[in-house]
Amino acid sequence: MTSGYMVFWYAGVALLTLHLLLPKSRDKPKSFSLSKAFGYETLRKEAEGAGWNLSSKEFLWIIGLAGALIALIALFTGNYFFIALGLALCFTLPRYIILKVKRNKRTQLLFELPSNLRLWISKMGDFGHVQKALESALPDMEGSTKSMFQVACDKLRIGLPLQRVLEELYAEIRIRKLEDFGVKLLMAQMEGFHRRSLDSLKETVEQISEDIAQVKELEIEAKSKRRQLVIIVAMSWMMPILLSSLSSNNGNLFLDTWYGQIFIVSFATASLFAVGKGDDFLSLNLDEL
Repeated sequence: MTSGYMVFWYAGVALLTLHLLLPKSRDKPKSFSLSKAFGYETLRKEAEGAGWNLSSKEFLWIIGLAGALIALIALFTGNYFFIALGLALCFTLPRYIILKVKRNKRTQLLFELPSNLRLWISKMGDFGHVQKALESALPDMEGSTKSMFQVACDKLRIGLPLQRVLEELYAEIRIRKLEDFGVKLLMAQMEGFHRRSLDSLKETVEQISEDIAQVKELEIEAKSKRRQLVIIVAMSWMMPILLSSLSSNNGNLFLDTWYGQIFIVSFATASLFAVGKGDDFLSLNLDEL
């Protein structure tokens, strides 16, 4: 196949990939921008849910670096089928990063929660009042849950019912046993903050803490399995490397033939897919605790 045909072949593969990846819209055509083409608005909303204010400049930097890296690989190897992989990576990499940020934020929130709840309980015995106890505990609280408790305290200060404030807190933190804590807190508010009610609240917090300790253990185990997966994928690349050394006629099967180039790009795509999906399968669903 001549070099001229190869250029048209590469361009066709790249355009087909771009056509398949670009979101289809039935709305009237709007002004084109790269960030819109790669789904920036949708990703920005997802990032906001993780507490990350993703700017269009940051988004373009991510897809720009991904595209530049793949372009360098394509130029270095002379395999321009990597352009198709680069286009796909420009779509998937931002989503992967946002997912990792969301998981890290969620993990951090869970690890910080028990200590802040203990602070709140310790002040209840001193003040005998939910709002005053929370106001006193807030300066000593830490982490992302501190802002959530601050919002809850502000709502109590303006006179919102405790049950409504707790329900909104459940929806934001999303831990089932926190609802048990809320039920006991409502009972303590009615019956008084005596030793038995405080001990009951502490017991629920300890149960939450034990669940989170198990999450930590599972995270350590999952991290080890992720490392093993990366090692296996890296070792699998020994096969094309060894086969390329067996090429004859002073040529490299995977660099100098178009079917070898397609195989390498397909192998690279499968490797990235395996690592990405493996990370998904090994990650815990921390939204269902």
